[in-house]
Amino acid sequence: MTVRLVLYGAGALAREIVDALERLNAQGSSIALQASIVDPGLEAPETFRGRPVVRDVRAFAGADDLHFVVALGEPEPRARAAAHLREAIGARFTSIIDPGVLIGGSSRIGAGAVILGHSSVTADARLGEHVLINPGCTVAHDDVLEDFATLSPGVHLAGHVRVGEGAFLGTGACVIPKIRIGARAVVGAGAVVIRNVAPGQTVFGNPARPLRRV
Repeated sequence: MTVRLVLYGAGALAREIVDALERLNAQGSSIALQASIVDPGLEAPETFRGRPVVRDVRAFAGADDLHFVVALGEPEPRARAAAHLREAIGARFTSIIDPGVLIGGSSRIGAGAVILGHSSVTADARLGEHVLINPGCTVAHDDVLEDFATLSPGVHLAGHVRVGEGAFLGTGACVIPKIRIGARAVVGAGAVVIRNVAPGQTVFGNPARPLRRV
């Protein structure tokens, strides 16, 4: 059965997802990109990867055979887009997992998640809805990533780490075991997190420390 897919977004992440789709299809999946959505007022070409670019999500109302993925890299815009799709048309979301990703059989992944190549999710991890894991990340045993959490390329989480809803970890960040990163927190690129991060807090450095505003 072919999955008819619509992407919300037509930028760099959408291009990475389409490349993952090609690899999935080469290994026996059947996923057909139908269209991409961009917000009104944003500059965008009329087509993306040979499919139409649509400005109004209501164009897909009643198309119950479609599945959606939000291809936006930042947590807050991704959350707004997912809410808009649910409220406007009752969209159904699907997950995209690159065939180069290693997933432990005991781990669970929520709808709308995107996991890109050469990442690994080991034993008993729990990933919420619309989580984004970029290439080269490690999600170790018993980790929890809440909805809309985002790992930039090369992030490594040791075991029993919890990443709160909408938190963002920058490229190359590392987190030691049993750390809690609060909702909507930001961890800077290359940071080494050895202490819990409060909700909404921004930390950076090695070891990671809160950003102090002057």
